[in-house]
Amino acid sequence: LPLFWNDQMVSATIMGSYFTLNMCIPALLVVRQKKSNLPYKIIAIVVFLLSLACVLRLGSRTQIVISLIALFGSLLYIIPRQSMKRNMITFIVFFVGISFLISNVSFDLNQDWLSTFAGRMDKGGSDIASGGGRTERWTRSLENMFTKPLGWSVDEFGYSHNLWLDILRASGIIPFILLVVFSIKSFFTIKNADSKNNKNFSFNNQIQIYALAFFLIFMVEPIIEGAFSLFVLFCLVIGVINKYQTTQPVNP
Repeated sequence: LPLFWNDQMVSATIMGSYFTLNMCIPALLVVRQKKSNLPYKIIAIVVFLLSLACVLRLGSRTQIVISLIALFGSLLYIIPRQSMKRNMITFIVFFVGISFLISNVSFDLNQDWLSTFAGRMDKGGSDIASGGGRTERWTRSLENMFTKPLGWSVDEFGYSHNLWLDILRASGIIPFILLVVFSIKSFFTIKNADSKNNKNFSFNNQIQIYALAFFLIFMVEPIIEGAFSLFVLFCLVIGVINKYQTTQPVNP
């Protein structure tokens, strides 16, 4: 498929990665905002539904999984921090929304907009279990870490489909180690931001869900060579979080 802004041809998988943050919208909306803003929520829901339709048309199982994991993670984060009454309201709204979609939207896999997704699912359980063949590439990349520490050609078995392992393949062990260190520091930056103001549920949930989505997509795609702008956006988000956690006063 061609990218909108420069007509560069990319795979459907890479195209799907541009929807990563949009697929986090349900995980953000389950947390109560300080000020209710109904128009914003309606726009967010519409954007998510359009993104979901695009993701299904692209046949991206990765984005579906990211959306579900993000939603589950958000619920795990917020349920212990909310009152029982608020949790009941959250679950009621959630199930009403699901029931509305099921009763008003046809998810027949024979429809044109679901044909690609249906085709991907028909490949069988073994393909899903191996992450679309990614686990074999990860294993071979880890073996090459010791036998070819300076990197290897992409022609050997294709992309590693992992941000860190593709850096190892393209540039060698030293950039790989530097990126791993940066990723670990980013993880602790996110963790420390939550401890600065643990009453700001909405913002803390947002940065954690975004971070989770970024790391999930980094695990399964060749980001630097496939969707470099996504990595740049991750660095921007980490910079914002770092500024927040270094200027926010510590909880009494």
